Amino acid sequence: MSAAVSPAAAQAGAPDPARTLKQQFRNEHGVRISETTRFFYGKKSTVSGSGILISGRLQLAPSGPVAADFTWWDLSQPKKGLPSKKSDPYRVIRVGKDVYDSANWYPGPVPDGKKWVRLPNEHRGRMNRDMARGASLQPINMYDSSMMKAVLKRSASKPVSGGLLYRGTMSYQELSKVSKSTLIAWTSGRPINKKSKGKVSWRLWADRDGLPKRLITTDTAEGGKEPLVKRSDTRYTDWGCHLVITAPPADEVIDEDDLLEYARMQNTPIPTDAKNT
Repeated sequence: MSAAVSPAAAQAGAPDPARTLKQQFRNEHGVRISETTRFFYGKKSTVSGSGILISGRLQLAPSGPVAADFTWWDLSQPKKGLPSKKSDPYRVIRVGKDVYDSANWYPGPVPDGKKWVRLPNEHRGRMNRDMARGASLQPINMYDSSMMKAVLKRSASKPVSGGLLYRGTMSYQELSKVSKSTLIAWTSGRPINKKSKGKVSWRLWADRDGLPKRLITTDTAEGGKEPLVKRSDTRYTDWGCHLVITAPPADEVIDEDDLLEYARMQNTPIPTDAKNT
């Protein structure tokens, strides 16, 4: 049996996943994603908690991900060995900086013909918005070359069937330092800073060409005896598939602010008329 080595780059002749991923950044190409995320209280918990299921596609370009089209479901906590119950599906489309949620998620009235709600770009911390960045809730952004290189540098690796397995751990502060973009804490929706406590552990499987096939992370936030834990399991297929994701038709879209105003108007009571009372 082959022993693990560290750093991962020490595997003689092994392809570099960071470089291989970069080669996938081509116009009108993409990848398919399937992910299950579970939430727990206490890092020793082995009972599956509630979670989220994601299934979708991510469009790439030389600059990285530029669009996403995915469906997500809430998952209930399994009881007595029974599988989780799935909520109604929620579809999300992201094209550039614009994110569109299917209108069926909105609990209030929606104008006739409006099937999509466009969210403001600065709205961070909302689950839909966070997922839309990469059709995923993974704390490790594989499409960020600097973060990916840091993850591999801090990994031990060993040969497995079909490729290599990389394992490692980084603190929130370390992840924040190597990230090109601001990292948002999943527990608060706020940027991670020097005072943020937490760490992310990972297992990344890559095929013989260095392309990621599966990523499992354990994201442990805060401290104490019962920390909040998020476990995400993502599978990647059809790397390099032809993919073009477009925004919904404009006449089917309403901005979130306009929708809130519409709902307010629908709920405004009729003014009292002295002649009719």
